[in-house]
Amino acid sequence: MKTKRTKRQISGIMALCMAFSLFAGCQKNVDEDMVLPPPPDTEATETTPEMTEAPTETTTEITTPEETDTLPEESTEETTNETTAEETTETTSAETWSETEMTAVMYITENCYSRERAIIGSTPISQHYIGDSVEVVAITDTGYYKLAAGGFIHSDYVSENKPVVTTAAPATAAPSTDSSSASVTAAPTVTPDVGQNTAAPFVNPGSISTGNYNISPSSRYAYKQLTAAEQTLYNDIVSAAYSFDSAVAIPSGMSKDDVVKVYAIVSNNEPQLFWLGTSVSAGTSFATISFKTTDPSEIASMQAEIDSAAANVLSKASGYSGTISKLKVFYDYIVLNSDFSKSEGGYNGSIYNGLTGKGNLQCAGYAKTMQYLCDMAGIECCVVAGTNSEGDSHAWNVVYCQNGYYNIDATWGDPINDFDSSYVQYEFFLVPDSWIHNITHYNVSTLIRSNGNSVRMYDPPACTKEGCNYFAAYNKIYSSYAEADAALKAEFDAQIAAGNNVVELRVTDKSVYDQMMTDDAYRTYQKYAKSKSGKVARIQRQKSLTGGVQVVHYDVIYS
Repeated sequence: MKTKRTKRQISGIMALCMAFSLFAGCQKNVDEDMVLPPPPDTEATETTPEMTEAPTETTTEITTPEETDTLPEESTEETTNETTAEETTETTSAETWSETEMTAVMYITENCYSRERAIIGSTPISQHYIGDSVEVVAITDTGYYKLAAGGFIHSDYVSENKPVVTTAAPATAAPSTDSSSASVTAAPTVTPDVGQNTAAPFVNPGSISTGNYNISPSSRYAYKQLTAAEQTLYNDIVSAAYSFDSAVAIPSGMSKDDVVKVYAIVSNNEPQLFWLGTSVSAGTSFATISFKTTDPSEIASMQAEIDSAAANVLSKASGYSGTISKLKVFYDYIVLNSDFSKSEGGYNGSIYNGLTGKGNLQCAGYAKTMQYLCDMAGIECCVVAGTNSEGDSHAWNVVYCQNGYYNIDATWGDPINDFDSSYVQYEFFLVPDSWIHNITHYNVSTLIRSNGNSVRMYDPPACTKEGCNYFAAYNKIYSSYAEADAALKAEFDAQIAAGNNVVELRVTDKSVYDQMMTDDAYRTYQKYAKSKSGKVARIQRQKSLTGGVQVVHYDVIYS
């Protein structure tokens, strides 16, 4: 079964004249009582939203202190993360290497992993698939190619010639276990929610088809806040993406920061452009955009997979009349079918990995996949970029749900832990700004450039409502300690009986939250959980991200 594990990454960026690349050091939520493999690392390097001016080639390792919360009486209990054979392979090659700069676009010849270092047995960073294109910036004397996206791939798995990949016609999506869903190949008709995108369908200027997806850029919340010149550049970037035109004219009077801003907004809020690259070079008159692939047949094949997966999810969502339920279907699907990666290589920041589950995913990938499904269902949605408390870039969504706008963060519904693929948490499912802004989510819709500039992208909708929040909608919200304590024990009963890990509810009073998360409370609930089943080894609590939302969250660890 799938497990969530931290990995380390060293990123190298080749110097390019007046070039900018989208990176986001997206920090994932780490279950606090898990003992992680040393050293604990920030889950970093994401496709969007942060774009930094490319510096001279450097090697940087980003780390963050390990968060643990093991009480004294639990300190003798050992927690061991699962590791792969490759990660425990004894390294016999040299620990250092030299690099010779080069610039090339090469292709993966068989499925493989990029590595943290250019040595045999180094920690895998991200999986790459046969036929993927990679940008190479150096070759090492240990036989590895260094990638612009970060990491190294051995020369045995890379070639200047693109391999011929035979792709079978996409199969009809398998039936869902939900009795209300059925195998379909086209998106079902879903009654739009209030706040839907109502602009005229986008007229595709190129030959690339995006299936049933035809949302007009002019309907985007962010687009409507741009100046006329910025809207022109936005439209031209979208058109160029469909036509594979790398050169885009810059309207008169626009600065390089303006170009970076517009490109970031396009990258974040046009999720259907999954083949659009992560970098833009800004000159005085023209901008040069990048692509992950320019092969129409490859894109068509990938789009067919996207259509099949999206249709299956939308079919299940159409069985519900309420927007909250539809959003929960989308949220659960994204979380349960994704593994977080800090690498921005391949399609980690795109709807392709987010919908098909064929690769890892970054924050931007979680957010774009949510937007894509909402767009298809007629639910207004936008991607918001910012940072976490450590300054690492992060991306989430704002959606319109019944009575107003709400934040929804699928990335942090999918934390790093050693639980299996059934693990989902709902701390950031439909929450107002006041619960997260400058508490867990910082620099909202602001691009922090490496040159020190802060670029405001757009003003997201204000999220002021609470009624659609997960814990209110599913009757898991309490105002007094006595009520919450009894409800939490009932949750332990239900989840342990079902063999589940997550036990959580929300309280309306911060003092009640604090009381239920003390060391004494921890011990009391652990004793209670163990009394319910001999299979319960211990429990762990999450505190680093739950205070602002006032969610009391404990996880059950089974022996």
